Amino acid sequence: MEDGTSQNLILVADDDKDLVLALSIRLKAAGYKVIGAHDGEEAFKFAAENKPDLIILDVRMPSGGGFSSIDRMKHSLTTRNIPVIFLTAFDDEEMRDEARKLGAAGFFRKPFNDMEFMEAIDRVLKGGTTGV
Repeated sequence: MEDGTSQNLILVADDDKDLVLALSIRLKAAGYKVIGAHDGEEAFKFAAENKPDLIILDVRMPSGGGFSSIDRMKHSLTTRNIPVIFLTAFDDEEMRDEARKLGAAGFFRKPFNDMEFMEAIDRVLKGGTTGV
């Protein structure tokens, strides 16, 4: 797992401000730089401006949920190669299929296992996937 030396930038986008704060604290403690967004439009804007190494994206958010946001990002030259891990409170096979089709690097249901989630982030940042 990351030891704080890499300083990868991670964008956390979720309409639950408490979750964004909690994830930001956890990721910063692991040595990552973090920026937060609270809707799909803000996520796209911050991704284009900051070019993070990874995006953690909620499936359902105002102003464009995760699926429409990733679709938009995959069509933009500045954001198309940024890996995305989806978070959702809803876990059904249809959502996982859609995430796969859109090229997601991972898919986690809230609440998630912290250790598995952090290991998945490390794997994705090293060029792998977590399986969707």
